[in-house]
Parts: sequence; C-alpha cells; structure tokens
Amino acid sequence: MRIGFDAKRAFKNFTGLGNYSRFILKSLSDNFPTNKYFLFTTNYNRKSEEIAIACSNPNQKIVLPNDMWKLPVLSGAWRSVFQGIKHLDNQLEIFHGLSNEIPFIKNKSTKYVVTVHDLLFCRYPELFNPIDVQIYKLKMERSCREADQVIAISHQTKEDLVNFLGIDAQKIQVVYQGYHENYNREVTAEQLRLVKRKYGLPNKYLFFVSTIEKRKNVQLILKAMKQRPDWKLPLVVVGRATSYISTLKAMVEEYGLQDRVIFLHHVSFEDLPAMYKLAHVFIYPSYFEGFGIPIIEAQRMGTPVITSTGSCFHEAGGEGALYGDPDDPSALVQHLESLSREDIRAEFIDKGFKNIARFDQSIISRDIMNVYQQVLETCPAKPALVT
Repeated sequence: MRIGFDAKRAFKNFTGLGNYSRFILKSLSDNFPTNKYFLFTTNYNRKSEEIAIACSNPNQKIVLPNDMWKLPVLSGAWRSVFQGIKHLDNQLEIFHGLSNEIPFIKNKSTKYVVTVHDLLFCRYPELFNPIDVQIYKLKMERSCREADQVIAISHQTKEDLVNFLGIDAQKIQVVYQGYHENYNREVTAEQLRLVKRKYGLPNKYLFFVSTIEKRKNVQLILKAMKQRPDWKLPLVVVGRATSYISTLKAMVEEYGLQDRVIFLHHVSFEDLPAMYKLAHVFIYPSYFEGFGIPIIEAQRMGTPVITSTGSCFHEAGGEGALYGDPDDPSALVQHLESLSREDIRAEFIDKGFKNIARFDQSIISRDIMNVYQQVLETCPAKPALVT
C-alpha cells in the first residue's frame, strides 16, 4: 500500500500534535514494513533526534515542495491547497491528515482520512481569537465532510464532531492515542538521581505536566493544598507558561504556599519519564481535553493518577485512576488521603499498568491500518484525476 501523510506537525511541533504524528508514522512504518509511506512537509529539520527516530525508516519518503512552492510565502498554500497534485504523482492509495485537515485539492484515485484531536475552539471560543475560531471551524468541517473517513482520538471528540459540526457519526471511528516510546525505556536509579539533582526536585512530590493555563486547572491543586496546611508534600508544576501563571503565583502567595510549589518551564522531554517516576501522585485536574495523554504517561511510569470526571478522562485512565469534580478541592483532598495508604497506592499503580496495555503501538497501528483497509474496501476507486 502507498500511504501519504500530512507530516507538517511531525517535523515542526514537539508537543501534542507533533508527538501524535511521529507516533503514527513510526508505529505504522515499524509494524507494517511492506507498505511505502510518503511524508509531506513544507520543512525538514534534519538535526532533531525525535524526527530522525520517527521519520528515517527505509520505507519512508519525505516529500517537499519544489520550484516556487519552496518560498515561505507559498509553502503554506502548497500544503493546504495544491498538495493533492503530488498525491497523484506518487500514486497514493491513502492520504492521512494527521492534524485536523486535508488539502483542498484532492486526487480522485486517493482515499482521504483525517484525524481530529479536539474541538476546544468550539467549547471554549473565549480562549481563541474570534477570527481564528471561524477559520478553524470552516477548515475542520470541510475536511471532515470531504474525507472518506474521520478518526477521532476519543469518543468525546467524536461526540463533539457530531454535536458542534454535524458530522455523520457513521463516518467517524475512534482510535486512541498511544504513549511515546520514550516511556518504554528503562529509567535507571542513576538517571533518577541525575534528574532529581538537575531540577532540584524534592524526595516526594505531587506532580502536574501540561501547558499552564486556566483550563488545565492547576488552581484546584493549590486550593486543596490550602485546605491541608499540615501536608508537607510539595507540588511540582511542569509546562509552558501562559499569562495565567501570574494568577497562579498570586494564589501561591495568598495561600502561603511559597515553599511548597515549584514551577519548571524548560524541562527536557527525555527527563519527563524520570520525573513521573519520582512523583508520589500525578494530578491532572483539567476541565477538558481531546484525550489526556499525560494520564497514560504517568501510568506507564508506575505513578498513580488523580484526574477529572467528565470529558474524555475515563477513556484514558480507565479503572487505573481516581476521578473527582474539577471544581471540588475537597474531593481532591480525599483522593490524596486515600493514596497516602501504600496498599491503595499499590492497587492503583497495578491498575494503571493493566490499563495502558490498550495503548501499545502495535494495537494503535493495527487499528489505524484497519481504517485504511475499510476505506479502500468500501469506497469505489475513481479515475486518477485531480479536482
């Protein structure tokens, strides 16, 4: 099979969408090596180890714009509009848009699949520029309607596609995300020691990882800590800071938590597995996510998880996490007290390990390949023309 991908995020983004893209590209390439994979991108960072690991297999070919389309002012148009001409040139059977969209011009002999991650711009439009909300909505709706199949990364995202954009539920299949292979590597005692010293980590701590913004709800953890001033466990917050961090720092001052909260904004991706493993509990109190990948990262590293009710969180955490109202600090306090008991903590560590078996790359890649096969079987071939 000849399969193409919108690989822009794989080569340019080193957080959520980029990690997902690289995970799909590598897992398909490794588990289905007889296929030929075409990675369409407007730029290629040859120095990144992350990219090299995922995008350098012999069965992969990188496709870049040529001639005038190389110009920065035109490369975006090549990706969004004219890339389909290259799909014809490379005789693609499947093209997969890995990050919410497919090109406007399509090759009629190619079947199109698009992955949708979340509809935050519909649920929380106040967090986005109003013009951007309309652009995102138009592009996603068009891509979903014109694709032969839509992949949602959770049932929550599938529901949102139906409710906000009116996409036919029969056209949407749910295929979960997997965790990065970074979390499959053994973390030695020496690595734990080095990471602990590098970031000045305490011996035992509560842990949060994600972009530091209001929706992620770090404020709930601070409120819980305020309720229990007798607790000595500090909180380590890792993630890119937004303007909301000033609000959190003001809360830290108001609650007298200056000696118990550590903000870290420049943590190496390679160090995160050790940081999860060193943590006493991972807390992910977000109001809403498309999936919630940090939940399964924590479980993979043997750290018990507390997260929110609602949204997609139970889809990720399964029976291996504790769930609470994201507006109720008392519920978080109760869960933390439960996990202070070693027997309960061990129980949820074990449940977490069992839960993450669902997200192994061999399973995810097989599910993606099944989608491709179904599209080829159910959608009749058309003449090889571009429209």
